Amino acid sequence: MSIYEDPEERKDLIVSVFQVLNSWKIDLELQAILVGLPAGTKSRELTKIKNGKPFPDEDEFMRRAFEILSISKGLKLAFPGNTTLGNLWVTTASYNFNDCAPVEIMLASFEGLQEVNQHLNGHWS
Repeated sequence: MSIYEDPEERKDLIVSVFQVLNSWKIDLELQAILVGLPAGTKSRELTKIKNGKPFPDEDEFMRRAFEILSISKGLKLAFPGNTTLGNLWVTTASYNFNDCAPVEIMLASFEGLQEVNQHLNGHWS
């Protein structure tokens, strides 16, 4: 059974993902890209999705949602008791990412989301 078969679980997952992206202070147009929607997705469409409309590519959203929520968890472990620093880390240039902000790496591709997640959670391939 997919989480998409239960409307309440789907909505809870969507809410969780967008709460994380909002806490990182990511613009709406960039939020759309991070969750796997095409660049240029209108905020009106994003609002419909936040209210329960299914994603065009649900599998892609699920993969991205896992990475985003895992990054959020990694930030909580890396910055215990200080969510502000964790949230700032996402948008601050880092030598670990060739002087790019982690969000820039995440926006580049799904593999970028994985790279940031692996960096935070200490998994090196």
